[in-house]
Amino acid sequence: MPAFKTHLVGGITGGGVASVASLMLYDLSTIQTFSVFIVGTIGGLLPDLDSDSGKPLSLLFGLISVLIPAIALPHIFQQDVPSPEFLVTYFVLAYFFINTVICGIINKMTVHRGIMHSIPFAVLCGGFGYLIFVSSGRHMAAAAGFAVFFGCMIHLILDEFNSFTLKLGIIPWPKRSSGTALKVKSDSLMITIFIYLNVFIVFVSIGFLY
Repeated sequence: MPAFKTHLVGGITGGGVASVASLMLYDLSTIQTFSVFIVGTIGGLLPDLDSDSGKPLSLLFGLISVLIPAIALPHIFQQDVPSPEFLVTYFVLAYFFINTVICGIINKMTVHRGIMHSIPFAVLCGGFGYLIFVSSGRHMAAAAGFAVFFGCMIHLILDEFNSFTLKLGIIPWPKRSSGTALKVKSDSLMITIFIYLNVFIVFVSIGFLY
């Protein structure tokens, strides 16, 4: 399995490509382009949410614990300006809730190289990326959704490339992990149904927005 630094570089590369492509295609602002780069980089790490420990998990949940409450805040306070004491309480509680409760649930319900290392999970993450940024307009939402999906796919491709070794120095030979990244289903029928149901719900939600 590629090291954390390899996936981080892959995510940065994916985020960079997605941000440049979005800038050229949609003429985004500087801050929008940088946001696409950030979410693309995070997308390159998302499949490792099923890691039990280590840098990928701690970095991912650290980022998610800040980004999700920050993105949700304007929807909670659409007119009034929240007080400093509310902001302190809100962000601290959200940080610990995501890092303890949500992280604990994901750890118990997933195994490494499970459904989070799959194409439908990458599609689902891209859909969520679109929904998160849809309030900024279709172009920004499309750019963010693609960046997250592209980052996830780079992660899966790197894992799949690493699942082969060379026999006699020239013959590609699959390891036991071969085929566990670029898959379209889980070994569990229930988990497979669950992930595809979520993909369906997310994209139906996107359709209802227009």
